[in-house]
Amino acid sequence: MERIRKSLSKWPPAILSAITVLIILWLTLAPKPLGDDPPQLFPGADKIVHALMFGFLTAMMLLDWQRINNWKKVSWGMSTLYGVAVSFFGIFIECAQNLMGLGRGFDWWDILADVTGAFLVAIIWMLSQHFWININKE
Repeated sequence: MERIRKSLSKWPPAILSAITVLIILWLTLAPKPLGDDPPQLFPGADKIVHALMFGFLTAMMLLDWQRINNWKKVSWGMSTLYGVAVSFFGIFIECAQNLMGLGRGFDWWDILADVTGAFLVAIIWMLSQHFWININKE
């Protein structure tokens, strides 16, 4: 575990969050990010994708915070703050989609999925971080 921490600590601050934000912006704001024939899944699958994307962003932000802060434990308040920030990012994207007029529009269900993913991961992070925080450093 310590080897992974050392490797991750060498990366620039907030790089994981920044890369994730760029990917989400591309997938949510580009007119056809997956080409003319996107994969056809099941009805509502896009909501699961939204929850996964924004949950992953929350995880990367929390991971970056821990990397920058010498692997200190994240507080419930900080975790909530990141959940709120990611939720507002989801709302921003929905508004941007609506304003851009590129065939995508505002969807309250997407926002609900974004918020659910962000806070679900924040809670899971808080309940499970003791697995990697309390490991003795070599």
